[in-house]
Amino acid sequence: MKKILPIAAALVLLVLFPGLAAVLAEIVGAVAVWLSTQPILIGFVLGLIALPHLQRAAKTTTP
Repeated sequence: MKKILPIAAALVLLVLFPGLAAVLAEIVGAVAVWLSTQPILIGFVLGLIALPHLQRAAKTTTP
């Protein structure tokens, strides 16, 4: 039930404010285009995502 509530709330907002969806889509599209032209940011974020995978596993001793 908890997962349905945010979806239902979003649908109600879209029904009550139909222009909001178009404005939100424009903003998200503009941000996506801007981010795609920033290779430094893309590389930085990918590096942050990769950091946990590059850490060495802790050495364990077996008795």
